[in-house]
Amino acid sequence: MAECVLDIVTPLIENAISKAFSFACAQISQAWGLENELGKLARTLTMIQGVLQHAEERQESNQAVRIWLQQLSDVAYEAVDALDEYAYEVLKHKVQSRGRRKQVHTFFSLFNRPVFCLKMADKIRKINRSLAMIKENGVFVLLIGLGEQSCLTTCARQYFRTDSVLDCSIFVGRNDDVLKIVNVLDNMRSQHLLSGISIVGLGGIGKTTLAKSICQMAKEQNLYDLVAWVCVSENFDEQMILGDMLEYIDSSAGRMNNMDVLIQKLGKGLEHKNFLLVLDDVWNEEKDRWDSFESRLSKISKTTGNSILMTTRSVKVASIMERLPMHKHDMQKLSDNECWLIIKDIVLRSSTETSIASDLEGIGQDIARQCGGLPLVASVMGGTLGHEISTDKWKEIRDDRAWMSQDKNNKILSILKISFDRLPSPLKMCFSYCSIFPKDYVIRKDDLVQLWMAQGFLPKSNESLVTMEDIGSEYFNELLSNSLFQDLDCDLYGNVESCKMHDLVHDLALLVSRGKTLIWDARCNTDENSTIRHLRVESNGEVLPTIPRSIVQRLHSLFSNLNVFCSMASDLKSLRSLKLFWGGEEEELPTSLKKLKHLRYLDISGIYFKVPARSFSELYNLQTLNANSNCLMKLPNGGANLISLRHIYSYHPFYVSTKQLTSVQTLSKFCVDTKKGYNRIEELECLSQLRGELAISHLDCVRSKFEASKANLKAKKLYKLELAWNDGDKEGNSNDEEVIEGLEPHSNLKSLTIKNYRGKNFPSWLVRSDSCSGSSILLNNMVELKLSHCYECTCIPSLGLLPSLKVLYIDDMPQVRRMGHMLDGRSQSDRVESITLFPALKKLEMWHMKRLEEWVEVAEDAVAGGKVEIVFPCLEDLFICNCPELKTWSIGGFSSQHKLSNLTILLCSNLMAIPSIDGPSSLERIELSGFKGLTSLPFELGYCISLRELDIYNVPNLISIPEDVGRLRSLASLTIEHCEKLRIQEFLGCLPVGLKELKMGPFCKDLEEFPLPNLSSIASLESLILIGWDKLRSLPHQLQHLTTLKILGIFSFNRVEALPEWLGNLSSLQQLEIRMCPNLTYLPSLEAMECLSSLEFLYALDCPKLRGRCTNKSSPEWSKISHIPNIEIDDILQGKP
Repeated sequence: MAECVLDIVTPLIENAISKAFSFACAQISQAWGLENELGKLARTLTMIQGVLQHAEERQESNQAVRIWLQQLSDVAYEAVDALDEYAYEVLKHKVQSRGRRKQVHTFFSLFNRPVFCLKMADKIRKINRSLAMIKENGVFVLLIGLGEQSCLTTCARQYFRTDSVLDCSIFVGRNDDVLKIVNVLDNMRSQHLLSGISIVGLGGIGKTTLAKSICQMAKEQNLYDLVAWVCVSENFDEQMILGDMLEYIDSSAGRMNNMDVLIQKLGKGLEHKNFLLVLDDVWNEEKDRWDSFESRLSKISKTTGNSILMTTRSVKVASIMERLPMHKHDMQKLSDNECWLIIKDIVLRSSTETSIASDLEGIGQDIARQCGGLPLVASVMGGTLGHEISTDKWKEIRDDRAWMSQDKNNKILSILKISFDRLPSPLKMCFSYCSIFPKDYVIRKDDLVQLWMAQGFLPKSNESLVTMEDIGSEYFNELLSNSLFQDLDCDLYGNVESCKMHDLVHDLALLVSRGKTLIWDARCNTDENSTIRHLRVESNGEVLPTIPRSIVQRLHSLFSNLNVFCSMASDLKSLRSLKLFWGGEEEELPTSLKKLKHLRYLDISGIYFKVPARSFSELYNLQTLNANSNCLMKLPNGGANLISLRHIYSYHPFYVSTKQLTSVQTLSKFCVDTKKGYNRIEELECLSQLRGELAISHLDCVRSKFEASKANLKAKKLYKLELAWNDGDKEGNSNDEEVIEGLEPHSNLKSLTIKNYRGKNFPSWLVRSDSCSGSSILLNNMVELKLSHCYECTCIPSLGLLPSLKVLYIDDMPQVRRMGHMLDGRSQSDRVESITLFPALKKLEMWHMKRLEEWVEVAEDAVAGGKVEIVFPCLEDLFICNCPELKTWSIGGFSSQHKLSNLTILLCSNLMAIPSIDGPSSLERIELSGFKGLTSLPFELGYCISLRELDIYNVPNLISIPEDVGRLRSLASLTIEHCEKLRIQEFLGCLPVGLKELKMGPFCKDLEEFPLPNLSSIASLESLILIGWDKLRSLPHQLQHLTTLKILGIFSFNRVEALPEWLGNLSSLQQLEIRMCPNLTYLPSLEAMECLSSLEFLYALDCPKLRGRCTNKSSPEWSKISHIPNIEIDDILQGKP
């Protein structure tokens, strides 16, 4: 397949023409005497542009055309570099002339630079001579002749604006596969410690999508405690895989270099748990590496029921799991009709029509037959056909010669390239640039758009309100709608945050960017005459690669570690984008950084570094600065010179005067500080283009509403805003109420956080009538509201009618005693017969409301005669913690109309009753703890058919639990702990038969035996933890019949001195945990302990007498436990003799 040079040339030429014409007409060019050469350059490029369409049609079949295009590409890059150097001098003049009094004099004197003028004129003349030679080339003459003969008029394809995210839920023809594999997993996990399934199939056949559907069903059926997904790809790195697993357990763990520590942490995190580990896209064929990995997995969890699900294209790779109990699933291709269903679904999403015309349907079915049964090809074809709904266009695609390719290895890429070829030129360039990312890389949308902008791929719009970022977002959505991006991740507000590329689509990007993008590693070779412009260096940082200087000087993009960059920094004359990701020792950025005059994008978030003085002072073109690490707290001296800066990402608030940075759109953090003479609140007024997210801290430094209003937040299109004052006591009277009134945001705000606010009342703009639009609430679009540490506020603002509010978080408001009636103050004439409160709320969290006494939402005066229809109809998660004075809670209960999924109420000691739960079949988890007055649950559990986990603990006066708990077929985990008055016999007689985990005790302390029923009828029970009390002298004898039990915990059996001999009957036991048994001295006999052949883990904590008999080789009990692989006593791992 031919190298696609044109896809880079066309936008370059267009970019150069625009700049050349603009500069030729500028007054500065006249002062320099360059207007003639610039005009000549623009005219020549325009003439060449006219034949590029014909060159595109012939480049794959005509080598002379390809060579001609390559020569044109080189000259086009030279032209863009020269014009950008000219623009740099204009920006430099603008910075240096700031504050000068005699502007006219300064203008001409500063630009009277004979040396620079001569050099620039010479560069442009050389470029014009090169272009003249290209024009005289016979290929150019031929292309002009072809154009005259065909009289072809080329029109740019209409650009489609997409306003919705592509639905990635198209799943055709695989439901039987999902059910089959989930059943196999379920059967194998019940029989083996670790088992495996490999999904084998062609690239693009849907292996990853199938694996995701399997994971979803496994979660729905609660088959595993942990489901971890690791995209392996070509680098089978054990430490990386295990590190990714640990992040699922503890997201704050970070990366670890010590494998032993990593395995220990995983073992702790997976204690009593089983896991499903998905290894996606595995290529490793080295059996030794797999055996090593399997051995380490076996050390991590000894709980039966662990599984590995692997996807791969290779049967040989699948065979590496042969030591495990294994099942191989060969994926079959989709039928032609199933491919057509995928195509049709995507086409209709791009159209206003509800059906496809009959003439198009026949052509579409022909195309579906040529998709080879691959859903990826069908999806991409659907995206392309959806943008060209006409009979002629569909016929062109159907009859494209790429379908006839005989090269099996490249046939899929040839087919996918049909969609690429039909993209507009700017989109081709943007797509091909994505090849610089590694496979399976999570691509941040904003990051990608800013990289495109840095490369000059995004044109400036003629519409003043449309930014380059807006155009980039449209380009992104266009590529998305063509199915070239997938795996979207959206935030709470519906904004697309990131995506991925399918491996085959990434291969396509590498193909079409060949000769322009290079991934450099230890195996890489290239020549001095390479045309590479974008380089990603994969280096371990120890051995620096030797990259020819001729390549370095031409680079427009460099993704590398810091060491490589430092070695070549002085030669990077043309660099536009620099991403550094070395995470080793702290390094110092080279002072030559400031000489990168074309640099527009700088990402130093992944490195630890020192910043030399004034290292940024001459980066006049810089548009994006990502310093989102803990290193850079302020811009170095000269930071105010960055007049092109549009996006600042920082871990700490930046200290810099924003008055000069008027182009800034993203400023994630702003710290008000009047003492240092900059970062005053009024400086935000200059940032008229500010958008996205903004957190303003130290608002104590703002003196009045007038001063706050100068920030003019109301005119800024922010969707997320945080207003924070300093925590701690304030001196003198607080002016917080004044200040917050002056910080009214834009009405389209979607997220608001108010933190450490000490006013008594919330601002009037939070909920008030908007007289202009007639709507009842000003912030109609608000999705998330967080009120935290508002110490003086006496009431919660009226929020019940916010139509879009999905998340409400309230924390530590000690003056609030009453909540409820959360309606706005509408007049009587506006009232309606019925009303819904919190119509969109999905998550409600309330923490540390220590004086709250009453929460009422359905009282009669709440609606002044109106009828409350329903409260919280969409609520999924309700979390209440540490409200010790709360006595009354009336919110109408939860019925079958509700969608409640998780209910957690903790440390509400005076609460006498909780809302009734009458039939929300969606409820999956209930956790209740810390109630003194609760005696019974005010609801029937039998209606909660989806309930999987029920935890009730520290409820000392609880007498009864609904008897219908036995009807909970989905209940897998049950905890009843520290409920001493519970009528235990009534409760234990109705345990659900599908229970897997049970934790119970202590009960009435007068009992001398643990009231354990016969649990042998619950065949699914895998884990049992019993908590005893002072009077118990023995374990319940019913335990000896639980021969399928895998985990047993014995806690606080204070008078037990010896474990019974029948413990050896528990032949399936894998883990035995003993805690707080101070008199326990003896284990069962050696014979009984040896019967526990499956026992892998023994834990003992706070059992001093037993510890003294088990800690070393000579201890009396050591021989009984020496065969157990893992022994831990008082958090100390015990060695083997």
